[in-house]
Amino acid sequence: MSLVNVDASQLKAFGTTLAGGATVRRALVSAAVKKGAQNVKESIEGDLKTSRNAAFRRIGIHYTMQTVGASGIAADISPTKGGAGSLANIAFFGTAKGGGSHRFYEHAEEELPSLARHVAQAGTEGFA
Repeated sequence: MSLVNVDASQLKAFGTTLAGGATVRRALVSAAVKKGAQNVKESIEGDLKTSRNAAFRRIGIHYTMQTVGASGIAADISPTKGGAGSLANIAFFGTAKGGGSHRFYEHAEEELPSLARHVAQAGTEGFA
């Protein structure tokens, strides 16, 4: 029967690195998500500004940051309520008579690779 000696100091050091860097990584991930949401918001607004319909050009877009679960971070991007924002559904999705000439989800899809890259970088911050 052989006995295995394990040096727990490396595990303790790794645990300390994980615990100490968690706050920094969370802040970096939050900043990456916020920057991604801002980019999507600006892209949607830029798309709407090209509209021939003056009311569509006035549709406001905003985002709110949210905490999801214990450690998740998300951004909810949507048109403002009321006023010109009430026309957002027609601008993006159209009606039976047409419309829907502006993109909404596509702007987020274009931003996703860059966001994923920045979140991955932030998630590994502090590890050697």
